Amino acid sequence: MAEKTSIDEFELWLSRPESERLEFKRAENSYSKDKDLPDYCAAIANEGGGKLILGVTNDRAIVGTKAFTDSHNRLSNDLLEKLGIRVDVEELNHPAGRILIFHIPSHPLGEPVRSTGKYAYPMRAGESIVEMDPGTLRKILTEGEPDFSAKIVPGFSISDIDETAIDNFRKRWAQKQNRAEYSGYDIGKTLLAIGLINDNGLTYAALVLFGKKESIDRLLPGSEIIFEWRHDAGKTPHDFRKNWREPFFKIYDDIWETINARNIRFPYQDGLFQLEVFAYSEKPVREALLNAVAHRDYTINSQSVFMRVSPDSFSIESPGGFPRGITVENILTKSVWRNRLIAEVFEKAGLVERSGQGMDDIFRKTISEGKGVPDFSGTDAYGVKLNIPAKIKDMNFILFLEKVAREEQVSLTFEEIYELERIRRNQKVSTPEFKERFLSLNLIEKVGKTRDAKYILSHNYYKHEGKTGKYTRLTGVTRDMQKEFILRHLKKNRKGTLVEFQDIFSGQGVKPMDISNMLRELRREGLIEHQGAKKTGFWILSDKGK
Repeated sequence: MAEKTSIDEFELWLSRPESERLEFKRAENSYSKDKDLPDYCAAIANEGGGKLILGVTNDRAIVGTKAFTDSHNRLSNDLLEKLGIRVDVEELNHPAGRILIFHIPSHPLGEPVRSTGKYAYPMRAGESIVEMDPGTLRKILTEGEPDFSAKIVPGFSISDIDETAIDNFRKRWAQKQNRAEYSGYDIGKTLLAIGLINDNGLTYAALVLFGKKESIDRLLPGSEIIFEWRHDAGKTPHDFRKNWREPFFKIYDDIWETINARNIRFPYQDGLFQLEVFAYSEKPVREALLNAVAHRDYTINSQSVFMRVSPDSFSIESPGGFPRGITVENILTKSVWRNRLIAEVFEKAGLVERSGQGMDDIFRKTISEGKGVPDFSGTDAYGVKLNIPAKIKDMNFILFLEKVAREEQVSLTFEEIYELERIRRNQKVSTPEFKERFLSLNLIEKVGKTRDAKYILSHNYYKHEGKTGKYTRLTGVTRDMQKEFILRHLKKNRKGTLVEFQDIFSGQGVKPMDISNMLRELRREGLIEHQGAKKTGFWILSDKGK
């Protein structure tokens, strides 16, 4: 039986947003045992496990439930027979009503849970249950399989290895490991040392990274990289196209040189120094390419890694959705390799770091060059699409960061730069611990004093940008000026109510709590006083305020 849930723990669940792992149902009087219950339990299991909670509305109001009042103890066994998984059922006697909690485990590795309800393999879509799409089903079915790149390739031998590709790797490997003798290893010894060959034969990693073109054509034609260039991103026909179906270590540098040949230089002045930013920076492009090769699904032979480049953006799409456990929300903090053996060879050659995917390097460079934030629009269950902006959106953001780093003698982490970019775009601070450091470095300023206060980049940034008017608009009318409006109203009208003060600041984003705080401040300063009852009274000027 699952561990008993405390009232405090349950209250914490109520404060969380509903997700794939937390489903609330009103079920005030009953709940379908034959359709809804197995479908929801199977859907939650198929999405990694979680909890189904009866007796709570979508608005988190506790209404209690009479469902399965005399039979909840038998539900666990019933669901085991129907779904093949053990679902623990807990009755929680909350002060506001009886709650029924279903503790649902994740589906077995590589096995989707089949329901006996309305759907065969249900999954959640918002607040509804739908039939699982083929992409999600395939992802579950293949998640228990071993690393594809470590599988043995039938009919592939050492004679099929491209000598140029293996030599390019050996040079990088010897330099990375500081072992000059590595560059003199023969093909067989090299492949054995890096784990690409065993008694059963050569792996798919060896084929992708070092196999001759004719071998890739014959054994893995989807292992291809296509580049298309368009002068106008909106055009359907391309202006230039090149494709590579060759060993990766033979074409790695050629791919970058092909992109770089169409690069665009953006010069800018920083004091006495003439500096420059390029549309396609080498590190983000190379990192994006390495990610695509190491993460793509090689079982999809009908699709290739596809790069579409224009003066506006660089986009790269690789077959197969995100690996299990990776989402747009956690991709900067979590690392999962779909083809681990390929990734390990990249690490041995010094192309990637074992500790991460390099995605944070892509974001850091792009943001610090004033281009904004890369995104994954166009990504679905069948392919991951990374879009890196090429045009500079805010040159002054570069100058601002460089000026701070130079004058304050500080180095900003990627997480700090990412947070500053969020603030630049007028988004809420997502990492509160950075606030004090930003304030001490005069990177940001606080606007407002209540819990709804926001943070903007400092006046120095808007001065760099030449948009001090924008700064004034963002900061709004100062608090002292707002308090002066209140005093002027009282001088003109002799008295004032909270409703009248709200009319003064209508449309200016000033909340009733802000107004109440200002009134208390004016009273502490001895400028105003309150007369009458708390709710029906009014404010007047004091003798000092007249």
